[in-house]
Amino acid sequence: MSVRADAETLRQIPLFRECEPVPLQVMAFAAERQEFSAGEEILSQGKKARAAFFVLNGSVDLRRENHSVGRAEPGSLLGEVAMIGGNPSTLTAKALDRVSTARISHDLFLRVAQEYPEFGRAVLNNLSDKLVSSVRDFEQVRVLLNKARKFSDL
Repeated sequence: MSVRADAETLRQIPLFRECEPVPLQVMAFAAERQEFSAGEEILSQGKKARAAFFVLNGSVDLRRENHSVGRAEPGSLLGEVAMIGGNPSTLTAKALDRVSTARISHDLFLRVAQEYPEFGRAVLNNLSDKLVSSVRDFEQVRVLLNKARKFSDL
């Protein structure tokens, strides 16, 4: 893919949906290309993530507590929240076949956010929206738990 195409695909990811094309193009251009073989871990649950991985080709198995929770295909971004905050990854991502990624390091992300402040603001706004949505989801679960007499009623 071209840098412009990669940047436009990044813009489809909710975290970057409000971002202008230029900072996304800079990030796509500067991201390090990294290849993973089938079975190789891209992210490990519980380990600090200093980079996010934009999947260019291949399929990735997503696991939490050793249970499959989904699959990532080309156009997916893995580990973005952990990368931004320097937090441990909340899941393990393992290549199912040969996987090509664009590795977006924490330092690259911060540099783009510093040089394009509107990019940083847009990402923060999108993270805030994600947090509000998560809190709303947890509130719905709390209501269901309070209404249920036993867990099997859920």
